[in-house]
Amino acid sequence: MEQLYFSPMLLGICLLVAIALCATALFRTVPGEPGPGFWLAGCWSLIAGIVLFLIFVITRNPVLNVLGNALQLAGEALFLLGIFRFFGRRVPWWTLPASTGVMVLFNSWYWLANGSSDLLMGVYSSIAGLLPLQAIMLLLHESRDPATRPARLLVTVGLLIYSAVTLLRGILGYRNWWLDAAYVQPYESFSYLLSYNFALPALVLGFVGCCLMTTQRVLARSQQLAAQLQEQTFRDPLTGAFNRRAFHRQLADEVARSERYGRPLCLAIFDLDHFKQLNDQLGHQAGDHALQHFAALCQQQARHSDLFARFGGEEFVLLMPETSATQASHSLERLRQLVEAHPFQYRQQRYNLRVSIGLAQRQMSDNADQLLRQADLALYQAKSQGRNQLQLWSAEPTVAY
Repeated sequence: MEQLYFSPMLLGICLLVAIALCATALFRTVPGEPGPGFWLAGCWSLIAGIVLFLIFVITRNPVLNVLGNALQLAGEALFLLGIFRFFGRRVPWWTLPASTGVMVLFNSWYWLANGSSDLLMGVYSSIAGLLPLQAIMLLLHESRDPATRPARLLVTVGLLIYSAVTLLRGILGYRNWWLDAAYVQPYESFSYLLSYNFALPALVLGFVGCCLMTTQRVLARSQQLAAQLQEQTFRDPLTGAFNRRAFHRQLADEVARSERYGRPLCLAIFDLDHFKQLNDQLGHQAGDHALQHFAALCQQQARHSDLFARFGGEEFVLLMPETSATQASHSLERLRQLVEAHPFQYRQQRYNLRVSIGLAQRQMSDNADQLLRQADLALYQAKSQGRNQLQLWSAEPTVAY
């Protein structure tokens, strides 16, 4: 029986040391992440408490018994407080001094009054078994961090097993105390074996789950960062519109789709009238405000299937799949009037904007370069015929809308 007792205890300590080393590495890897610091302190505190209890079993020194039990409860409390910290919840700090304080007082009374070891075990197990309940409730109701859900379930299962086994151990201790059962050595006690065979591995499982929660959150943030970087490669940083690179990729796809299915496709090119003059008079910051204002109006009016992009400088493009020249002309004329009717504000002053628009509808067998050239020629016609107008490209002379 003695060998059976020390074997699972030694295994449990080895598991806890491994988890403590992992928690230490995790803490150093993600120093700003809330939670790992608590789990690091909890692991080493729990290990120190178990080691002191082992020495107590050999030496029977009561001080080691009191300190060992207190450190074990402190380790469990720190571990559970770390879960609250990890999810950004209010940390119930009172748990730490309350649990260890009660245990130190009762443990000291036990030695001074020559109390029952079964009663001592019952009290310790009651405190240890009730400690996880707050964290379990939090884990079951937490829904703000979906990335950690798989590991969160693992932590919950581990804590539920630990709590159930520890409370059962406490019930057995109270029962033996009530029945005034004969004292047995710890290594001969089923209650102690129950703890080290089932409760401690379940607690280790909870530690593993917490490490996984951290890595899952870090991974999710890395993926979000990667997605943002990916998005930035296709977005204009000033206006938020797609950039020239993204536009050319989409244009090639839409031209191929239009060719394959015979569907209409229109392309409009915008140029803000007298933008250089605005920049020279008011400065580049005012020019940036004008570009942002214009882009916002266009993005509000564009359909979900359209692609609005900044081509460079004050030039923008709008790709309109499944749209005929007639439909596009009506929509773009409304947009031109909207821009004219809504001046932009800069330093408490309002300034008018005007825009020239060139529009082209893809003809049979036209490629992307031809469509771009046609829209650009239509824009040139709009600017040469007085600006602030829409021109539709045609092989024949065109009339402004």
